[in-house]
Parts: sequence; C-alpha cells; structure tokens
Amino acid sequence: MPNPSMHKPSILIVDDTPENIDVLKETLKNDYIVRPALSGAVALRIATAEPRPDLILLDIMMPGMDGYEVVRHLQADENTREIPVIFITAISDMEGELKGLELGAVDYITKPINPPIVRARIHTHLALREARVKLEEQNQILLHERELVEDIITRMRSTKSFDDRFLRYLISPVDRSNGDILLSSFTPDGRQWVLVGDFTGHGLPAAVAAPLISHVFYTRVREGKNIEATLEEINAVLYQQLPVNIFMVGCLAEISADRKKIKLWNAGMPQCVFMQEGRVQRKFDSRNTPLGITAQVDTQNGHESFDVQEGNRLYIFSDGVSEVCNPEGELFGYARVENFLAGMATGSKIPEELLALLEEYHGSADFSDDITLVEILV
Repeated sequence: MPNPSMHKPSILIVDDTPENIDVLKETLKNDYIVRPALSGAVALRIATAEPRPDLILLDIMMPGMDGYEVVRHLQADENTREIPVIFITAISDMEGELKGLELGAVDYITKPINPPIVRARIHTHLALREARVKLEEQNQILLHERELVEDIITRMRSTKSFDDRFLRYLISPVDRSNGDILLSSFTPDGRQWVLVGDFTGHGLPAAVAAPLISHVFYTRVREGKNIEATLEEINAVLYQQLPVNIFMVGCLAEISADRKKIKLWNAGMPQCVFMQEGRVQRKFDSRNTPLGITAQVDTQNGHESFDVQEGNRLYIFSDGVSEVCNPEGELFGYARVENFLAGMATGSKIPEELLALLEEYHGSADFSDDITLVEILV
C-alpha cells in the first residue's frame, strides 16, 4: 500500500523551546510531515539536506543563531532561498516584522499561536509556492519552445541564394529572431534585386513572416520575373497571411544589368540617400504604404526611376538607426546618419563603425529596435 505521508508537505519547525514545538506539531500532524529543530544550526543542516522542507516555521529569539541569521543563511544558498519562511515569535513590534520580511520571510505570526490561523497561513504559502514552481516550469517550457522556433526561423531565413556582390551592410538585431531582413540576388539576365524590410516590432511576431517573403523573392528572381509583379505578390502574401497588426515597411531596388539605372520603391522606410563622390545627390521619400496593410500596392506610380553612373551609392536604412536616443532622450537623427554615409561613400568608413558610433551615442549596446544599414554600390 502507498504511504500517505509520501504525499504530505514537510514543515520544519525551529524553536529553542520544546513545548512550543509540541504545540505546533499537534496543530499540524494530520496534514503535514513535521520535522523539529531546537536551534538555528540544526535547522540549517535539515534545510540543506534532502529531502528539503516545503516550508519553515521559524522562531526569532533563539540563543546562538537567531531567526534573522537563519534566514540570511537560507537566502544565501540557492538550494534553500525558495523555501517559504514564516516567523513565529512573541515579538510584535513593527520594526522586527519589517526586518524579517526584508530579509526574505513570507509571513509573520505572533505568539500565542492560533491553530486555525497557522494552518491557513501555511496552506496559503504552500499554495503560492506550488504556483510559483508550476509557473517556472511553464516558463522553462515556453523558453525551450521559443528557442526551438527561433532555431527554425533562423534556418529558414538562412539561404545560399543571398548574393552580396556590390553590397556593404550592417544588421544588428535586438533579438535573435529579428524583424529586419536583407535579401539580394541577380536575375538570369543580370538585374540585381535588393529588398530591405523592417517588420512591425521585433522578436518572433516580427520575424515569423520573413521566410515567406524570402521564398517569394528568391523564387521570382531565379525565374527572372517582372519586379513589379513580384512586389505585388509580396504585398499580397503579407496581406493575406499575416494578422492586421503585422506588416512590413521596406525598400525594393532593381539595378539594371548594365548598372546604369535604378528602380526604387520605398514603402514606409526612412528617406533613402543617393550619393555621388561623397555628397548627397538625391533623397527618396516613401511613396507607398507599408506592405501588407492594403490588398493592392501601386507599383507603377509608387517608384522612382533614375540614371546612375559608376561609383554612385544608394543607402537604405531602418528607423532603428536614426531613432537611437542618447541618455538625455535626444535622437541620433538623419543629419548624423548622412554625415556617416558621406564617409562610407568616400571609402573612409565601414558599416561596422556605425554600430560603435551608435553605442557611444546611446551609452550602451542595448538598443530598443533592430538596426539595419545597406549600401548598394553601382
């Protein structure tokens, strides 16, 4: 037959007066396994040995090691700091109670004890502890599942189709599963397509759509399809497959096979910057709504088409760059971004230098948004 005591919680009673322990044992014996200790030192030996008590009733005024010191030792040990401790003492002043709670006790009961009150307090704190344990177990399961999903998304985003010729870029995500994407490849007839996207928010909700977009992009570029039709398809996929609060701002560029002309669609991204010999020649504002918000996107009238020559550079960046704040709350701003881009255009700076500059401005490397910067060299 199973032993009923195996299912009972264990209560450690610590008091230097045996009569007090006897009273509590009588109060608790029907519902709990009671383990007595007549000193703080003995209590610590019992608390650190297996099986550990589920809850401790602890007297404060004891010779040698008092209850406060026992709690300090319990809190210092990671194996015992989660055991709930209830002080049971004749001391009833507010200062002593506050001290006990600050040290880590969960409750405070004054003598003489009231058995129903003691049983009720123990039941409450054991229930709270069980709830915390279950919550921690659930959190660990969720953390494991999140890591698994991030792994899947990361693998789905990784592709040998990415072609970084004529590109320099920086991608610094807030999370492993970031919301910014960079796609680049060449059609069979030599046109280069570059897509820079920034999904709403960051983390898993923002990252989950990236593999969808990547699949459409690289499939159509391999087929040598019309870029306008591809943009319409990307918008349709986002509109049909994602919740209304998940959409993507982005820039799509097509560089002609002879690299003398660029078509550019800006859908909600910051101004794209076109530079020649280290100077800003043109800026391209957004002419489209973010992708995935409406069923249709105006690919014919919503783009810029312009001639370029060797050495020109087009810069696309997410708002995570310009909206980095310093400790006073001031934005890094477009002027500083353009200043940096001028150095990149002359070859005196590399993308990674921007991250160091932003970290210095921000005061730390803990940014609140993904940071992406892409240079397209014509």
